[in-house]
Amino acid sequence: MLLGCGPGNSPSKSSAAPANGATAGARAASWTLGGVPCCTLIASPGRAPGRHRHLPRVRPGAIVLTDIGQCTLNFLFRGSDGSRYVGTAGHCILGTSPVGGDVGETSWAPGKGPAARDSAGNRIGEFAYAILQDPKDFSLIRLDTQTQANAAMCVFGGPTGVNDDPPDLTPVVLKWFGSGIGAGSALPAHSAKAAGMPSPNHVFAQGAATPGDSGSGVISADGRAVGALVARGAPTGTLGLAGGDAGLVGITRLTPQVERAQQILGTSLTLQSAPIQ
Repeated sequence: MLLGCGPGNSPSKSSAAPANGATAGARAASWTLGGVPCCTLIASPGRAPGRHRHLPRVRPGAIVLTDIGQCTLNFLFRGSDGSRYVGTAGHCILGTSPVGGDVGETSWAPGKGPAARDSAGNRIGEFAYAILQDPKDFSLIRLDTQTQANAAMCVFGGPTGVNDDPPDLTPVVLKWFGSGIGAGSALPAHSAKAAGMPSPNHVFAQGAATPGDSGSGVISADGRAVGALVARGAPTGTLGLAGGDAGLVGITRLTPQVERAQQILGTSLTLQSAPIQ
């Protein structure tokens, strides 16, 4: 096991209220992914009871505390503006609509974004961009200068690059390291199987997720970054009709979301890679 993946102390709850009428804490809201009312966004619990792994402050799989609750960090990026960024799910800072569905898209100028904190409650940076608008659920945290970061996903390593394979029905094994509560804190390293990746915007897979896993970076077996884990409860009974586009968890593909973030932020983003373990 990689250094920093052992148990640590339970984080404290972030107390700030969400903006725009969105809901905070453990509420899991219904959402559409790929235009299909399929699932619920993974809840962002306001407090995680018990003991937790304490990862290095910033890396794929580490806990992030926001004004909404607890989520999981995904991938690290270097911006052409000189800043470093790390991703998580958009609903981890935008919250969820009281009636389900999309919330919208927001960006913040340097010094204006909501703070992001590690599992011990220490500030790591501030949010720069967020979107919750089907098929995108993604946000970026602009890291503070002094914040230490590691590009390697805990246990699995990677990402070795970006998985931009064209739409295909070839089964693929997916992996992620989550920071969910309950069963998720006991078994944080997950594997799942997708019957295929027929959409350039999302993937459904047969796997499990727990509250707090929102935003987890998902890689394919070769270590390439596929996207962010954001939803669960997707339909499973339509596998044949959906042509492989069905499963128990929903993942938003990385490239379309990063491309949109680049447009809004006016900066190019380069994924920071690491070897697989």
